[in-house]
Amino acid sequence: MKYIHKIIKISVFGLATIAFMALSNPLVAQTQEPMKLTLSQAIHYAVNNEPLIKEAQDQVAIAKAKADEMNSSFLPHAAVSLNYDFVKPSPVISMPGLGSFDMAPVHNFNEYLGVSYLIYDFNQRKETLKLLQSNEVTEAEKINLIRNQLAYQTSEVYFSILYLKRSIDVMNQQISDLEEHLTVAKKLVETGSAIALDTLNTSVRLTALKNEKVDIINQKKKAGVLLASLMNFPKDKEFNIDGNLEKPSTSYSLDSLINNAYAQREELKLNKLYMRTATLNKAVIEKSNMPVLSFNSSFGFKNGYIGHLYRMRGNYVLGLNASIPVFDGFLKKSKLTTADWQIQSTVDHGTALEHNIRTEVERALLDYSNSQVQLKTAREEITQAKAAINQAKGLYESGSITNTTLLDTETALAQAELKYSYQLFQLTINHYKLLQAEGQKIW
Repeated sequence: MKYIHKIIKISVFGLATIAFMALSNPLVAQTQEPMKLTLSQAIHYAVNNEPLIKEAQDQVAIAKAKADEMNSSFLPHAAVSLNYDFVKPSPVISMPGLGSFDMAPVHNFNEYLGVSYLIYDFNQRKETLKLLQSNEVTEAEKINLIRNQLAYQTSEVYFSILYLKRSIDVMNQQISDLEEHLTVAKKLVETGSAIALDTLNTSVRLTALKNEKVDIINQKKKAGVLLASLMNFPKDKEFNIDGNLEKPSTSYSLDSLINNAYAQREELKLNKLYMRTATLNKAVIEKSNMPVLSFNSSFGFKNGYIGHLYRMRGNYVLGLNASIPVFDGFLKKSKLTTADWQIQSTVDHGTALEHNIRTEVERALLDYSNSQVQLKTAREEITQAKAAINQAKGLYESGSITNTTLLDTETALAQAELKYSYQLFQLTINHYKLLQAEGQKIW
């Protein structure tokens, strides 16, 4: 069974116990019944509950906080300062006949409110704010990229479970047929109408098929664990997949798909934001050596004025400050060179993305078209296998063929049905891969 994968064994005793509890306690059965999970629900849980989304949202909040920090530079800054100095010995001047005079107090107090405001900086702050706001938008776009990847990963796991469930159903039917064959073969052996080899061959096939079924159940269980992880469900949260494999028959134009991909792919949108950020970063560097004009003032009370050394007197100071860079050791020139290369790197990355996206779309379309052909062929194989088994049953009843030949025919039908399920699964997956390559949102 090359179309089957692995899964976990479920205890019959465990299932019986659960069923007994459910029947004996209707309330427990109602509260513990697994939820039915559709594809849209699974995607919704994945794109909203995954820890990676919360981490990306935290990065958006950090970027926004940095922009808010920058906004504070456009407002005046004020601070209250309280100073006390004890000076000993204090400066004293002695004059013959007049005595001694203190030139400064021993206890010096100075309390003031200082206010500063940057008047003009040739738009350095505005350019920096634009850069930080661009970083915020970029971090938000990363969330869309993560959600898109989670949505398609969830859909693939979801359809894998549906395929494995369908495969189990086919194998259950095949096991039932083999058990029926085994019962008939044993009766024929007892009456002398058949040999013991017929029952042995049937038993070997039955055992092998049951072992393969265990592997499928194990694979289905592991897929369920992965889906629960993608949705960030708790360990005790039970759910049943409620859906079917899709059978899309839509035809696509390659040129249209590529154009849509260039317009819709989150990677290209993100690269455009990186380009904007790199351009704004260069604009900030270009303003880095511009003069800065600021206003400073202070209003308060202090002692130590001549003639009134120990009296607190009101005072204020007003001032303008101009800072004019002269030479920075060619730092700005080096930073501009780095910024230019960052911009060029972003351009080259965009070109590489477009090339890879075009290739991805072309391959996805080929896989989708091939799956349509393979599904049609698999459907024809089922029709042929059913015709063959009808003939084989008639020949077996007339004694023209052995039980082994009949089993081979029935096995061929089961294989054809499994192959059809696999090709339907592949068609569904390849269709979603094509939608992903085109940049379609499914969340």
